[in-house]
Amino acid sequence: MAIPEAGRIGEQHSAYRKGLVLGLTMAEAAILIIFVLLLLIAFEGMQREETLQEFRGKSAISPQRLRQLEDAEHTLQVTAEELGVGPDTPSDEFRHLARIVQAVARSGPGQTALTEAKEEIEKLKTTSKALEKALAGANSTGAETVVQQLEQQSYKIANQEGQLKNYERKLASVGQGKDERPCWVRPDGTIDFLYDVVLASGGIRMREYIHPLRVAERSHLPMPVVDPREILTPGEFIRRTRPIFDRSVAENCRFFVVIYDATPTHEKPLYKSLLKTVEGHFYKRLDDASAPF
Repeated sequence: MAIPEAGRIGEQHSAYRKGLVLGLTMAEAAILIIFVLLLLIAFEGMQREETLQEFRGKSAISPQRLRQLEDAEHTLQVTAEELGVGPDTPSDEFRHLARIVQAVARSGPGQTALTEAKEEIEKLKTTSKALEKALAGANSTGAETVVQQLEQQSYKIANQEGQLKNYERKLASVGQGKDERPCWVRPDGTIDFLYDVVLASGGIRMREYIHPLRVAERSHLPMPVVDPREILTPGEFIRRTRPIFDRSVAENCRFFVVIYDATPTHEKPLYKSLLKTVEGHFYKRLDDASAPF
């Protein structure tokens, strides 16, 4: 009877060993798997809570609205570049510059300038389309005609430049026409002034004109930094405006400013002295109105 019992015990140990997985029983392995699953569920819940916490109080936007915001950001970047504002410029300075541009654009002269700019753009578009059409429909003979027309136009411009210099020499010969040409002048002959200048008891104050059509051109000029509230001595005025004066000399022209007299009656000798200082670097137009700033 002992032998059969021993055999059954051996079979029991063999069956027990067959129920092991990596040294664990099936029950222990199941408990471990359940524990791992609980950890994964807990981790997923933590991630979901963090995501909800991050976006709490925020609302989703539509793809169309996102494109509008991206377009607005691109327009803002282009505007900043055109105004000469760098990416490191403080936001308050950019807003101040934007308010100045907005005020100028809403003013009478600003509206006129914008209208003229739009008209010029339309003219350029029309000319460009006409030229493209002419080039697209022209054969070798037509293309040669277009080249000849452009060549004749260049001759015409060169002749007009020569005529202008001839008139300047004639005026100089009779004691007139000694002044340099205006640096900023419109096709109709109107002069664009660079600064308003106030001559006062304490010295010289300056305020820059904003010309919407000359923003890109202005960015290439060595313009002095001015503050309408700052009073400059004659020496400081000469020092700051020296670079822009040297540029005008190199280009055989002069920039114009509008001058206002804010000195009292008994200080007219001082006014004349300050006026002479300004005349050293700019041509002027005297304005009898009160100082605007």
